[in-house]
Amino acid sequence: MSQAGHSVLIVLYQQKLSESQSYRDLCKQLTADDHLIIYDNSPQRMLDVKLTNMTYFHDVTNGGLAHAYNFAVRLCRERGDRWLTIFDQDTTIPIEFYQSLLKMLKKYSSATVVVPRIKLDNGKQLSPFYIEDSLFIHYPSKIKKTPAAINSGMTINIKDFDTNDTLFNESYPLDFLDFFFFKQIQVSGKRIVVLPVTLVQTLSLSDFRTMSQQRFENFQFSEAKFVNEFYPRYKRQYHQRIYLRLLKQFLKRVQWSKLKVMLQVIGGTTSS
Repeated sequence: MSQAGHSVLIVLYQQKLSESQSYRDLCKQLTADDHLIIYDNSPQRMLDVKLTNMTYFHDVTNGGLAHAYNFAVRLCRERGDRWLTIFDQDTTIPIEFYQSLLKMLKKYSSATVVVPRIKLDNGKQLSPFYIEDSLFIHYPSKIKKTPAAINSGMTINIKDFDTNDTLFNESYPLDFLDFFFFKQIQVSGKRIVVLPVTLVQTLSLSDFRTMSQQRFENFQFSEAKFVNEFYPRYKRQYHQRIYLRLLKQFLKRVQWSKLKVMLQVIGGTTSS
């Protein structure tokens, strides 16, 4: 694997590196041949461990996940690395993950993306999934759906893309970046392989009541923008999904300011 070159990225935000669940788990699994990239989006440096076979970059502008991912892709290309594995800071990674991944990459060396199974703390299956199931209540069964996965835990075959390709669209700096990426994978006909290992993810979007207003607006407007860009024919079906979301969140007594954002989306607004 060291001959192929493998880098692993962890994106930090407002958390010391030593406290990152992903970092603690990976430290037990990575070898001296692997290259760890830490991209820190925090206002203050969160690096509190010794730099060993590691690249650390502090971005005080907090350019978002897309910027961090593209930085790692450029670094892989400069190093000649073939594989890039991406993690959020708060993913729980079982001890067998990395060795299982290496075996999978050897077996399916032509794969473009390898994704693990992801579940939430409560055991609910989160990833992989179909994009259309996340956006619409009813979607025509005769139309092929788009397989996708959340970003954390996925491994990308950098060599399977043209060197001029920008892999991650920075117009989706945070939310729905994964949707856009896998939509492009589907369009290009590239291959996705599922790794039979389950990771556990803490998801900031699991409770709208505890989300900040800005975070919620970013999520809701990014979703509407994605639908407007890729599914303009199905905006009516999408609005039906938002009506249902609005009702559920109303019953949960979510703040009026967030319910208002959903109403704006139903009215056709796709940006704040």
